[in-house]
Amino acid sequence: MTAKERVLCTLNGKEPDRVPIFDFLNSRPLFKEVLGRAVETRTSEDIIECSAKIGYDLAVVPLGLKKGFNRQGARYEDEWGTVYEKRDVNWPADAPVDFSIKTREDLKNFQWPDPEDESRLDGIKTAVSLGKEKDIFVIGSIRGPFSSTWLVTGFSEMMLNLHDNPDFVEEVMKGCTRYYTRGAVKMIDAGVDAILFTDDYGSSQATFISPPLFRERVLPHITRMVERISARKVPVIMHSDGHVAPFLEDLVETGISGYHPLERSAGMVLEKVKRDFGKALTLVGNVNNKTTLVSGSTEDVVEEVKECIRLAAPGGGYILASDHSLHGDIPNENIFALYEAGRKYGEYPISL
Repeated sequence: MTAKERVLCTLNGKEPDRVPIFDFLNSRPLFKEVLGRAVETRTSEDIIECSAKIGYDLAVVPLGLKKGFNRQGARYEDEWGTVYEKRDVNWPADAPVDFSIKTREDLKNFQWPDPEDESRLDGIKTAVSLGKEKDIFVIGSIRGPFSSTWLVTGFSEMMLNLHDNPDFVEEVMKGCTRYYTRGAVKMIDAGVDAILFTDDYGSSQATFISPPLFRERVLPHITRMVERISARKVPVIMHSDGHVAPFLEDLVETGISGYHPLERSAGMVLEKVKRDFGKALTLVGNVNNKTTLVSGSTEDVVEEVKECIRLAAPGGGYILASDHSLHGDIPNENIFALYEAGRKYGEYPISL
């Protein structure tokens, strides 16, 4: 099977030739070893090239920034007006520290970025072309309504306003949802194989908001986004860290095809999620990136990979990955051990 055939078969809840393998690449040491050069700010070419050299079936590439925007300096402002600071950590993402939409007056005067700007698709087009050449299933990623909203209002402010000023949050969320939905459609037109939206709803202990508030204030935006994207006949995969088990039934009803990353340390129990939702959802992830991958031996990694495959792969509908991403504190040998174990034990029929 090609990577595209393998992944689509899996997303359709059927058994392919083997379990597909992928991960979010957030490790600078990994890029350095695999590509033979330092990578400070990942490009779509870096992501596809690194994924292909490791042997992954999938790669995730985000909707790009408007041409001319750069992240120069220790502190910078993005096109949404959010201010970021660079941190000296093994993680290629910067920290948001100030926000652009704090009041209704801010919202009234806000200049929404243009998702139709063709320069945003430069990296996507490169990824699609390289994906075809290197047999990689290319997923375009966007932000979901919850995270995109707090990234312009501030997290604490949004949480307070969900209770005290919900109409304000609703207006911001509508604008963010509209932007990213249009961006997703542009990526589909450019040739991506699927859309993933990142929208964290929980910490390692609990969901950020109650299920009733989630259903009232956030879920309608997710549903609209999924319906619009699904109408273009591409799969939609949801990424949410943390403990989100109370939301899974609602998310399934939106029509998503898959869910990532089943964060093990947040109480996302693979066996239970597979039992409850395995017929409706392709499950992605669950190899612990905080303990096993960081401090475990390669043998520990292999055993956890085997466990994930045994619990979730029979019958199809499972993609092997970590339970968040590959970060710089994970030894490269454990990353390679995860992949090699997936290839060794992930062939169908599963016999673990």
